[in-house]
Amino acid sequence: MTAGELSRRAGVSAPSIMYRIRTGSIRAKRQADGSYQIDDDEVERVLASYGRTPAPERAMPPAYFGSPFWEPGDGW
Repeated sequence: MTAGELSRRAGVSAPSIMYRIRTGSIRAKRQADGSYQIDDDEVERVLASYGRTPAPERAMPPAYFGSPFWEPGDGW
């Protein structure tokens, strides 16, 4: 996960995440393009430090794609 994605999931600003990366409180690997990659274990630890839990991955059931009976707010 990138630093920007982590900031959105944690509900904090990207500069806040970057500050924690630069000070060493978030472990991240620098990529060739200058971005940072954060391992899944570290993501879980950081989210917990902000009082967040990782959102479970939910896939949209194929039956809902293009269904004329689907309404926004049906739980998906």
